[in-house]
Amino acid sequence: MTREQKTKLLLHVCCAPCATVPVVRLSSRFDLVLYWYGPNIHPQAEHDRRLEEVRRLAKIKNLQIIEEPYTPEHWEQAVGPYLHQPESSFKERCQTCYHLRMEYTARKSRELGFDWFTTTLSLSRHKNSKILEGIGQQVASDHGLKYCNESFKKAAGEALSVELSKKYGLYRQDYCGCRLSLAEAEQRRRKKSY
Repeated sequence: MTREQKTKLLLHVCCAPCATVPVVRLSSRFDLVLYWYGPNIHPQAEHDRRLEEVRRLAKIKNLQIIEEPYTPEHWEQAVGPYLHQPESSFKERCQTCYHLRMEYTARKSRELGFDWFTTTLSLSRHKNSKILEGIGQQVASDHGLKYCNESFKKAAGEALSVELSKKYGLYRQDYCGCRLSLAEAEQRRRKKSY
């Protein structure tokens, strides 16, 4: 099957390491276009660093990337009522963040005439794939699209991501992205140092 014959899929990318495995696993079935929308990432220097790594991966894999501007106010407005909650796929804070990013991905998919979208978020062992599936399916239904539901962490996906990140020399961050997850990561680092 040639690239022209494949169905186009918009892949929301949270970071380059998490994109490695979805790119490998989906590229045989879909004509992938990467989609960068990271309003949750804090600070802006971290956002810019992660975006630069996604650009590098796109170049390595010869993929198109669509980039949205940095709009942390979108994230602040969306998760505002849940800022008191800890990081967890089972909490509204994180679910609202997932929904925000998938909603933008679905809108961009419709705008571009794509029928399919998905996200790299399911690669992380810290993200609940069933919750992501539910959000993805709901957003897809709302927009008349198809959500490619795949738990990229399965079949040793996270280990493969580490291996591919080393191969490509990709920066691997140690927190999800938002200012709250950064504070929680710093707290964990301090506890380890005692």
